[in-house]
Amino acid sequence: MTQAGQHKTIDPKDFQAGRYIVVLADKPAATYAGGTAGFAATRPQKGRKLDARRAEVQRYQAHLEAKQTALANQENVQIRHRYTAALNGFSATLTADQAVNLAKDPGVLTVAPDTQQAPDYSTTDFLKLSGPNGAWNAQFGGQEGAGKGVVVGVIDSGYTPSSAFFAGGEVQPLKGEPQVGVPYRTAGGKIAMLKSDGSTFEGECQKGEGFDGKACNSKVLSARYFSEAFEDTVDKADRAPEELISPVDVGSHGTHTASTAAGNPNVETFVDGRSFGLTGGIAPAAKLSIYKICWEDNDPATGGCYTSASIDAINQAVLDGVDVLNYSISGTTSTTTDPVSLAFLSAASAGIFVSASAGNSGPAASTVNHGEPWVTTVAASSFSQELQGTAEFSDGSKFRGASIMNREITGAGVVLAANAGSGQDPDPRLCGPGSLDPAKISGRVVVCDRGTYDRVAKSAEVARGGGVGMILVNVTNSSLDADKHSVPTVHVNPPATEEIKSKVTANPAITVSLVNKDTTGLPAEGQPQVAGFSSRGPLLATDSDLLKPDVAAPGVAVLAGVSPIGAGGDTFGFMSGTSMAAPHVAGFGALILGKNAQWSPAAVKSAMMTTAGDIKLADGSNNADVHATGAGQVDPGRMLSPGLVYDADGDDYLRFIQGTGVDLGIPDLGSTKSRDMNVPSFSLGNLAGKIEVTRTVTALAPGVYRAKASVPGVKVTVTPSIMSFNSPGEKRTFKVSFENQNAKLGQFAMGSLVWQGSNTTVASPIAVRPQSVVAPKNVAFTSEGGRGSGNIGIVSGSGSPTDVTLDGLSKADSSAVELVPGPFRYATDASNFVKNVEVPAGAPLAKLSVFSADENADFDMVVITPSNQAIVEATASASESVSIPNPAPGTYRMYVNLYDSPNGQATKASVDAAVLGANVGNATVAPDPVRLANGRSGNLALSWKNLVPGSYIGRVTFDGASAPTFVSVVVTPGGVAGVPPASEDPKKKKEEQGKVLNEDLTRNPDNSV
Repeated sequence: MTQAGQHKTIDPKDFQAGRYIVVLADKPAATYAGGTAGFAATRPQKGRKLDARRAEVQRYQAHLEAKQTALANQENVQIRHRYTAALNGFSATLTADQAVNLAKDPGVLTVAPDTQQAPDYSTTDFLKLSGPNGAWNAQFGGQEGAGKGVVVGVIDSGYTPSSAFFAGGEVQPLKGEPQVGVPYRTAGGKIAMLKSDGSTFEGECQKGEGFDGKACNSKVLSARYFSEAFEDTVDKADRAPEELISPVDVGSHGTHTASTAAGNPNVETFVDGRSFGLTGGIAPAAKLSIYKICWEDNDPATGGCYTSASIDAINQAVLDGVDVLNYSISGTTSTTTDPVSLAFLSAASAGIFVSASAGNSGPAASTVNHGEPWVTTVAASSFSQELQGTAEFSDGSKFRGASIMNREITGAGVVLAANAGSGQDPDPRLCGPGSLDPAKISGRVVVCDRGTYDRVAKSAEVARGGGVGMILVNVTNSSLDADKHSVPTVHVNPPATEEIKSKVTANPAITVSLVNKDTTGLPAEGQPQVAGFSSRGPLLATDSDLLKPDVAAPGVAVLAGVSPIGAGGDTFGFMSGTSMAAPHVAGFGALILGKNAQWSPAAVKSAMMTTAGDIKLADGSNNADVHATGAGQVDPGRMLSPGLVYDADGDDYLRFIQGTGVDLGIPDLGSTKSRDMNVPSFSLGNLAGKIEVTRTVTALAPGVYRAKASVPGVKVTVTPSIMSFNSPGEKRTFKVSFENQNAKLGQFAMGSLVWQGSNTTVASPIAVRPQSVVAPKNVAFTSEGGRGSGNIGIVSGSGSPTDVTLDGLSKADSSAVELVPGPFRYATDASNFVKNVEVPAGAPLAKLSVFSADENADFDMVVITPSNQAIVEATASASESVSIPNPAPGTYRMYVNLYDSPNGQATKASVDAAVLGANVGNATVAPDPVRLANGRSGNLALSWKNLVPGSYIGRVTFDGASAPTFVSVVVTPGGVAGVPPASEDPKKKKEEQGKVLNEDLTRNPDNSV
């Protein structure tokens, strides 16, 4: 992706030639507030949706399309699809040159590859929604009123029209006046519905393969599909043979998420011939609008969910008039302003509540995606231990785990898969297809390791070889999944994994029985727990100054609808993932909006967060890791009465974007630091001295509220600590200061801030990381001659002495080049130079640079990593540089291009590659240790000597700080080389609209950047 003032990584095949999303700087119709001569504002009033039928909206959209056409014509680009509602831009197939030139245009905000993203199991009983005294009856008007008048859009892999969750009556033409929540046919035959907010939803039942366009009904009002990118990219021979170019779901993901969010209630579910009782969607009275963007192909790693299709769907959902969007699809961890995030910003500005999955890359830190504050990011939690079985060994030991086996196994022999290989697979412990020897497993229970292959594929391999049962063991703690297996199965976690393996190894004659219930007699574990796979914070995209995920919801062994096409005829199934958690929150959003139609998306999110319940550890104690839990488990019984809300609108989000360093070109807008974004959580990635943040709350329940804050080891002061509200809608602003006292340096301290009053508790999670020293990530110096010094500005976060360590300075390997301006190519020619760089294992840093001899020239650089990713450095500066902390070992290829020079003349440059090594005695830092009072600023002097001309890199590490400072020194005989931009503040860089910067590619060892 290319974006002003930001660093991105780009897949080279997309960058060289492929499909792109081009986002223009002018606002889309959903957020345009006026300012362009001759065009009235089109942004809907607060609490309203965008009305695409208004003349001024249509005129402004035509204006945007004209500018898109003019821009495309400049580069001879054929526009494939236009966006004007949620996003102002278009998709197109571009050459590398076209992509670069469009990115350089000042009227372009972003150019991003049209990428594929991978899609990320009754919960209504556990959540206390159902039953005579459940929240549906007590607060939402029963099942018939829960979500009435609200439309939930589901962007996913389509739906199963025949599913009982989506059954509905035939929709008739309108008679008399429209009634809230009652669909009707328009004169054109489409289905429309007056919603609880007073606006009208109107959709389309789009014909396609295996779908005649007549299946939409009083439950599913609209079903569309967006297949262009899939059809253009994946040859027919590479598509799943079952795939249908229509809204029909093949892989079950979309059916599962849609039925969870707003499926019909009281559906009896059967899995593997066993009834699991009645279940239904979270908002059973809400209606559904389906947007299919995910497609099945022969590559399980892709998932077939394209960025352009996502934007298409979001754009259409805004125009259709949905109230809620569910997006159970992965995103990025490194930015909040990718094209999909920007489209969701427009959706939120149009009053649409967006729920998105946090990702399934846990428990590793800094893996959470969808970091943008206008989206509600959802972690996955467990909710039940009912679906359990037991492995009973003949020595009397018992191990419980997840299971839905429909028959039991008694007294069978048991064998480790690792010892039962067929010789066709070097790692038979994983029970991959063809890996097991029937002679070794026939009639026995097989112990299989989780990983690499689908869990159900493992039991299928056991069945193929004549095995009678499986014990599926997690190698590390992760989710326990109640899958439908080919043989009776019990799925266990460590330490049972090691105990079972040791037992079978020590006594090969031991036997085991698999029982379909928990017979261990052990107490039940605390619930809910955060799933092991659920992605964690801290968020990378904002230097950890924004807390994500926001909330948690059930995402382990969730039972909902599946597609019989891809599920062997099954219509119900258990699935796990944050993909299953997000639609719960989408359903909660629909419940709230059904009762409070004018609440903003931010207010809906705030209500869920500040009233959330505790997440537990296995022993029943509270889980205090807010990077895993967010604010906690959404409590539908409390979320309608939050007392106070942390509200925000479109302009607040735009100021947040500018605060991240992206210049939106909007006069007098201002900017907001990430830590000051008005969200109901608090996060500081780098606490030194005292830091103060600001929040504003709006009263829903007037009264006097008192603040109480607690973070172990950190002094937290709330000013004012008492606030009084006389009427609903009143706003009050308060400040919160944080100052470390004795919390451990370089690690997050976590706690909460609670406002209590009017019989409500308004709680917010806090995560702050005190640092011994806060210093820039990268600092660059120049030196005329081999001796010199420079200062690194620092702020102390500790009153104690802080030891400093210097690695390097390590000299770069330099290549002298002379190029003439010309187009970028992945080859050496008169305008381009290629250099290969070998990086050994364990290197802490690689810095790759091109230094121009003429400050008025413009060299650009692309670096291809060993994993075949491209890092593009294309600023308006003469020279370029990229630093890669903890680089993967292997060959890095530097492609250097002279983009421009004065009068087109040939220009000399030095292409340098430096790999950081140990301290070699050519540099020192002082003072060491650092002695400054907490909060005091100072300088650390770096001095060097005996350096020959060239470029050097080093690393300064502060004891008690989570991240180091990387330094570069360019030694010249007389100032003949330019220095790449090294500002820590993107706002201080040149106006470089459309250029790409990549200061850091990978995470530091503690996953903080």
